[in-house]
Amino acid sequence: MGSRLVVTPGDPDGIGPEVVWKAIVNQHTKWKSHSLLCVGARKPFDALGARVISAELDDLTPPKESKPFVWLLETPTQTDPKLLLEGYQAGWAIETAASLVGSGEFDALVTGPIHKERLNLGGYAFTGHTDFLAALSAEPPLAVTMMLANSTLRVSLVTTHVSLAQVSPRITREALFRATEQTLDALLGWWGIKKPRVAICALNPHAGEAGLFGREEIDVIAPAITELRKKWGTRAEIVGPLPADTLFANHVNAKPGDRADAVVALYHDQGLIPVKLIDFPHTVNITLGLPFIRTSVDHGTGFDIAGKNLADPRSFESATELALQLIQKRKKS
Repeated sequence: MGSRLVVTPGDPDGIGPEVVWKAIVNQHTKWKSHSLLCVGARKPFDALGARVISAELDDLTPPKESKPFVWLLETPTQTDPKLLLEGYQAGWAIETAASLVGSGEFDALVTGPIHKERLNLGGYAFTGHTDFLAALSAEPPLAVTMMLANSTLRVSLVTTHVSLAQVSPRITREALFRATEQTLDALLGWWGIKKPRVAICALNPHAGEAGLFGREEIDVIAPAITELRKKWGTRAEIVGPLPADTLFANHVNAKPGDRADAVVALYHDQGLIPVKLIDFPHTVNITLGLPFIRTSVDHGTGFDIAGKNLADPRSFESATELALQLIQKRKKS
């Protein structure tokens, strides 16, 4: 029996619907044993010539005679002129899809790119998918971690969508423990690595040069790593704090067996620049700490190329492939 995925294509005016449909066309033969429910505005798919049928919320099973690979649950129209329609549609789709996978009716959630300003204008006050899904999954919101992964590098983030001025105050013992332990749990449970090796980045250049360039390594990061090592003992190898520039250079140049299984970066660009530079088309965004599997593309809405048939679907294909792999590993565990 195949897996059941629920998909949100993201902002209706962006490239999300295009990459979703291209991926389905490209991978139809490979994915034909699985079901895919797309929750989003139908108009962009009609423009693409997508062969979809509508499904109602109270009847998610498509007609047996049509045997479609994909069917679409259409977002309702928001008529309030004070809200931006596309932001409302994207947010409603995420909210609906999260409830479907959270209930166990679907095995995983795969998301397309959203525009964060439009999401807020549409009535959803979140900085992105990660904190949105954390809030939808529990009250108070779950503490979750953003990871981006490809075949060469997995990077988890201690902080995500905050300004550089806000990074240092948010590098706390609790934040380091959350990101590192959720990374270790994922490496053990999802990837099946028996003794995972995690490298933790320093915040400052040269790891602070003994306090010359900042004391975060001395006061917070190194003590937290020491605690983590004691807690995990022989179950994991935890190293750091390591200067990010040499850490990533050494990681890429090392043989696969000598690399860290994951890197914990302290802020958005520190971690995302190297992982996307290595393999942007196949990198996948994963949310760790949710009660369900969620993967996503690693790119934005691409408004400048939307509607021009230029969008690359490989990140969405990779996100779907990883979701299917993680579902199977979870079923076997």
